[in-house]
Amino acid sequence: MTSPPPGSSDPRRSRTRRLLATLASVALSVGLAVPAAAATSTPAPTPTAAPAEPSLALSPVSNGVLRPGESLGATATLQNPGSSATDPVPVAFRLGTAPLRDRSALDRWLDGDTAGVSVAEVGATTLGAVSSDDQGSVSLNVPATDPVIAGRAPGVYPLSVQAGDLVATSVVVVPDTAAAASGLAVVFPITVGVRREGLLTASELADLTAVDGPLTAQLDAVDGTAATLAVDPAIPAAIRVLGTSAPPTAISWLQRLLALPNARFALQFGDADLSAQINAGLATPLEPISLLTYMSAADFSTPVTTSTASPTPTPSPSSGAPSLPDLATLLDIGPATANVYWPATGSAGPGVVGALAASGDADQPARILLPSSSVSDGTVPVDASVGGVSTPVYDADVTAALTRAAGENDVTRRGSDLAAAVGMLALARADAGGRPILVAVDRGTDRARASLRATLAAATTAPGFAAVPLDDVVGGAASAISPAEPEADAARVAEVTQLVSDEAVIDRFATVLEQPELLTGRERAEMLQLLGTSWSGDAAREAVAAHRSETQETLQSVGILSSDFRLVSSSAPLRPWIRNDLPWPVSVVLVARPDDVRLRVQEQTPIEAQADANTRVEVPVEARVANGEVSVALQLYSPTGEPIGDPQGVDVEVRAEWENIGLIVIILLVIGFIGIGVARTVGRRRALRREVAAALETPLTEPEVRDAAGASAEPEVRDAAGAPADAPIDGPRADADRGAEPRQEERP
Repeated sequence: MTSPPPGSSDPRRSRTRRLLATLASVALSVGLAVPAAAATSTPAPTPTAAPAEPSLALSPVSNGVLRPGESLGATATLQNPGSSATDPVPVAFRLGTAPLRDRSALDRWLDGDTAGVSVAEVGATTLGAVSSDDQGSVSLNVPATDPVIAGRAPGVYPLSVQAGDLVATSVVVVPDTAAAASGLAVVFPITVGVRREGLLTASELADLTAVDGPLTAQLDAVDGTAATLAVDPAIPAAIRVLGTSAPPTAISWLQRLLALPNARFALQFGDADLSAQINAGLATPLEPISLLTYMSAADFSTPVTTSTASPTPTPSPSSGAPSLPDLATLLDIGPATANVYWPATGSAGPGVVGALAASGDADQPARILLPSSSVSDGTVPVDASVGGVSTPVYDADVTAALTRAAGENDVTRRGSDLAAAVGMLALARADAGGRPILVAVDRGTDRARASLRATLAAATTAPGFAAVPLDDVVGGAASAISPAEPEADAARVAEVTQLVSDEAVIDRFATVLEQPELLTGRERAEMLQLLGTSWSGDAAREAVAAHRSETQETLQSVGILSSDFRLVSSSAPLRPWIRNDLPWPVSVVLVARPDDVRLRVQEQTPIEAQADANTRVEVPVEARVANGEVSVALQLYSPTGEPIGDPQGVDVEVRAEWENIGLIVIILLVIGFIGIGVARTVGRRRALRREVAAALETPLTEPEVRDAAGASAEPEVRDAAGAPADAPIDGPRADADRGAEPRQEERP
């Protein structure tokens, strides 16, 4: 924290004024030199950004705790983000001559308001030039025997350092070693960053639970402390659903979490925002439904021991198949206090407290953690109640300092925050009159192991306190408080309403599945992750919008693929496709309704559509008239009667007489072909008979045979008497040959 010295002006403001004056003079000179016409057409140049200013931080040794007999040590660090090196500057350390009176004085001092605080110089040195984008440090060490610190009374003393025009403030706490220790409970979250998917994947778990992973760093920080753990149950669930395929480092991490002796309670799944849900009109916060969609039976052939609970396992779907763990087993975080709620800091008022109280019962009443900043009168009673509901109050200022320190990787700045937290605790202890105090390290991401460890060590070892579990600081006589009613985040409430509305549609759509929880469980898990307290601003808006778009895609994942149809007979099947893009088979009913009585269609057709496939369906259709055009409305329904997908319309062109016409044409063609065949056969036979008759009427001639000289060589045919066969025959033979009666030779 930086501030100008008392009675001086802030050098950063002076430099800013000089820079603005220079820019104004340059702009004025340019405006005078450039013609008005050109000025109206040329855009004004973008002003050059002001150079980054150096900053100074102060960190006392041992988080500012100065016990009797110890020396006073501190480190001042100058950070130079500029483009040029700084000049060497003298450095002076100053310590208050009297302790700060109360929390208000401490807050003003830490905010840089040093007016009215008496300090004395306890050390001086020189800080050399610091290069561009670098930092330089100097240290202070005051021996324990130095009169400036020896014999100091217990209290919180202001400490400052000045380097040139820069001033940084911190505190030194001299503890009261004779006073009895007060109880101090520290709540620490075990969470991961924001996410849209319902559960962490195997690769994400491998990274988070690696030796240098964020989840490992969180367990390293709390191991050996009395911090109370606020565990997001989605983390152990993500490990357990993977069964034997879970990364070995994740299984080891979960076993280590369950073995820790720390007290704990479960956050909402995904650390969902409780206040946003209640402000959206939900009677009780949302809870996960099922994580069955994230499990595979093949990963549970061998039992994985990562649970301290012993609920009844889910029955196997078939004999011999491995049993899948049920929801209670998956969400188990070890022995935990039930019905403890930790809304996002500053988000809960009496309305949220009253709604959450309904989740408790006589044996385990609800407890709602509230920050002291929500209490109207500013008091910090750890045992408090709102309308009779237990509301343990944690110190908001200490929590803020611890949270800053947990996220700070710079050693000096982290030490400054931790010294501030220890100083606040010392004054809070005096205000509490020996009553226990509750603080927290709020949610955060990208925290280094060293920062987390140093933060928890500073909180749990603060002087004058004994670290105890949360249950040890609550349960006493409660003080009634009146927390302020914070203004609800209207955008966040609207998002909750939209997500809940979309989920109701998904619930109806999921009835197409044999196990609807495969879809409804995934939707609920993703919803809760999107409602995580770490989401904020435009990132939250974009994540919700993307999820709603994916929800619409899911609702359209089952539908009808059809085209117009021509019916050329009195009956034929209508054959649309049923598209199923889900990874599970679905059961639907196709309802077909024609808009005209000329067509009779089977109204309901049950269908079992395969996963990630298109399934062909045959719907019987019968025409009642010869022809016409009829529209058939197609709609899918779940077995419970919920409409699925968009309705489709199919235009059916009925041409039922074409069947009779076709038969007549075929018969005529057959008759014609037969007639042509018969005619051709008869014609061939007649032609053959004519040819035979003509052949019989034509005389036969012997072929002429000639000799080698070309003369006729036809052999002479003679009869038995040796006469030529063609010689005239007289007498009875010739007559016989001519068919006449043989002539009787007359004798004298």
